[in-house]
Amino acid sequence: MQAQHLPESWIGYYTSLMYGAAIVGSVSTARLMAQFSVRSLQLGSVVATGLGYALFAGIGMSVLPVALACLGILLMGMAYGVIVPSSSFVLAQTYSHRMQPLVVSLRQTGVPVGTALVALVAPHVAQRHGWHAVTWVVLAALGLTFALSVPGLRNHGAVSMQLPQRQHLLASLRGVLQEPAAARLAVIAGIYAMNQAALTTYLVPGLFWLHGLSVGKSAGYLAIATVAGAVARIVFGLTIARFGRTALHLALIGLMTGVAWALLLWPLPSALRLTAGSVVLGMTAMGWNGILLAELGRSAPAGRTAEAVATGTSFAYLGVLVAPLAFVQLDHLLGSKAAALAGIALLAVIAGAALLRRSATSSAWV
Repeated sequence: MQAQHLPESWIGYYTSLMYGAAIVGSVSTARLMAQFSVRSLQLGSVVATGLGYALFAGIGMSVLPVALACLGILLMGMAYGVIVPSSSFVLAQTYSHRMQPLVVSLRQTGVPVGTALVALVAPHVAQRHGWHAVTWVVLAALGLTFALSVPGLRNHGAVSMQLPQRQHLLASLRGVLQEPAAARLAVIAGIYAMNQAALTTYLVPGLFWLHGLSVGKSAGYLAIATVAGAVARIVFGLTIARFGRTALHLALIGLMTGVAWALLLWPLPSALRLTAGSVVLGMTAMGWNGILLAELGRSAPAGRTAEAVATGTSFAYLGVLVAPLAFVQLDHLLGSKAAALAGIALLAVIAGAALLRRSATSSAWV
């Protein structure tokens, strides 16, 4: 944004627009799968992402470039919303019920790994060849993704016989939410996504505000958290595939999120405590979604995996949208940025405690 001399506040607007489009894409997935082949939907999402990124790369201060950038954001957001539920359907058709937590968690490592790769590659490419060169790197990566995806999706055709037509987009979401277990998981997804958004958005400025750390050092702790989150997604997927107990895993994630924020927000910080807090926060605030989405998919009726997962992702994207607003309002109300972050963490602790109580008194989710 700085290279194009655009206001930094626009980042928030574009982020909100993207996640709003992702929610629409998620709730539309079942209907799209009933009309098109899964293969076309998946490959079309990759194409839409590339086209959207190309449109966004031409952003400028005049009206037409801004309008095209907004269109690009909408395309990328819709594609992002569609790809997770539809790929969950593919994984459910390909792998056993027992393997779902692991394979879904492996898929979900793409976000933190991709974030780390962008952080490593993009600054150097932009510095040496200009920021436009980053666009070509991204488009090349998407082209490679498209080429590699074609053979694997060849056998996944239309599923219209399994997914009846819906009268409107929210019908499938409402149907999933009528199941108490799915509704609980969806709410938990929203709460945990708020903490994930708080981590990615406020960890670096938070360490600067509260402890006076440099941006470089603060970014280093974010990198530690990101790597820990990617590793945790795989580890949690392995342990649930081996031992089960999804509810217990999710409960401990919520409780340990509070511990992690306490380590990071505590006055008089030490490098050891900040490192430990970053690792634990990365494992919890970023490690939850693979196993939660897998549980939604596993508990769905036959042929309804995409709808169930779309409900979870919709609530998660809503959590990402709500987190910055909640932070600003809590900061204004409490007069403390640390208290604002602690308030968001408290939601995760409450959700974790409720899950822990339920897992101890119920045989569900074993």
